[in-house]
Amino acid sequence: MNNSHQDTPLVGFAIRCANWAERWFPDSWVFATTTLAVVALAALLIGAPPALITKAFGNGFWTLIPFTMQMAFVVIGGYVVASSPPSNEAH
Repeated sequence: MNNSHQDTPLVGFAIRCANWAERWFPDSWVFATTTLAVVALAALLIGAPPALITKAFGNGFWTLIPFTMQMAFVVIGGYVVASSPPSNEAH
């Protein structure tokens, strides 16, 4: 690995930004649970019964599985293309 880029000001700035984000920006889990709580509370406030809310959440979760598999194949396909010999010859 070529380490000549480590001394540039842009790399130093990027490292400082990454360190700041890791320290102060919450994980995605915080956003997911906060959003879940807000939506569940809003559903309760408009009069939806708790059993219906939990059933809708459970059913909705499984509808995300096809999309999740598609994104997994996009990531795997991108890795395969990026690590293939024709792609590596360009570097």
